[in-house]
Parts: sequence; C-alpha cells; structure tokens
Amino acid sequence: MSQKGKYNDLMSAIKEDEEKKEELNRVDATLEQIREALTILQKLLEAIKEAKESSVTTQKGLDAATKSADNAISGICSAIVKAENTPIKAKLDDESLKQLHGNHVQWLGQEKKTLDDHHRQQEESWQKHSQRLTDIVKNNEGVWISTKLFYIVGSLSLLSIITIVMEFAFYVYFHWL
Repeated sequence: MSQKGKYNDLMSAIKEDEEKKEELNRVDATLEQIREALTILQKLLEAIKEAKESSVTTQKGLDAATKSADNAISGICSAIVKAENTPIKAKLDDESLKQLHGNHVQWLGQEKKTLDDHHRQQEESWQKHSQRLTDIVKNNEGVWISTKLFYIVGSLSLLSIITIVMEFAFYVYFHWL
C-alpha cells in the first residue's frame, strides 16, 4: 500500500471518529433532554396525585355540606308546618287603637326629627363644600382641563395600565411554563 493510501485511510478513520463523536454528542444531548422531560413528568404526576387527594377531600366536604343543607331545609319546612298549624288570636279594641295611633304619631315625630337633622347636616356639608370650591376658584388652585382632554388622558392612562398588566401576566404565565 502506498503512503497516499495509508494517509487516505488514516483521514477516513479520523473523519469517522469525528462523525461518531458528533453523533455521540447528539445522542447525549437528546438523552439529557429526555431526562429533563422525565423529571418534569414526575413532578407533574406528583402534582396530579396531590390534586386528586385534595379533590377527594373537597368532595367529602361538599357531601357533608349537602347533607347539612338538606337537614336545615327539613327543619325549616317542619317549623313552617308547625307555625301554619298554630292558631293566632288577635283583637283590636279602642284602647289598642289609641295605643297604636300614639305609637305611630311618636314614630312619625322621631322620623321627622331624624329627617330634619339629616337635612341640616347636608346643608352644613353643602355650605362647607361650596365655600371650599369658592376658595379654590378664587386662589386659582387645582388643575383645570377640558372634558375632552380628560377623557383622552384617562383613556391613554387606562390603556397603559392594561398593557402593563397584560405584559406582567404573560411574563408570569410563560415564566412558569
């Protein structure tokens, strides 16, 4: 065999070794991905088992609550039936009418007093508020903008807040995947 043939054989062997190493590296990378996926699947399986146990506990609680509600409804129905069967005696004589009228007049007097106090408090509050607004306008305090500008700025602010919240939500959602 000539030296050129030996050189070509040696180059072919080196090239084959390099291809084998590359293939081995690819297989190792794939194996590592499979291991990572297996770890994730095991964690998911544990989470599913915990969720199943939690749902069983929740189901038992819901069953107990249903039975309790059924018992309460039965008790209420029983009480209604007993109340329906209870005779009520009522009489309304002149003295009772006078007492009822007196209580009604007393109640109306209290309601009128309460309403008058409420109106007085509202009037005082309105006067204070009116005075404060007058002072603000006289001293040129505050920010005065048109309604159109207010809605434009408000809309842009709301849109900015919604955008920030959506970006945060997407970040959290994709971060946990």
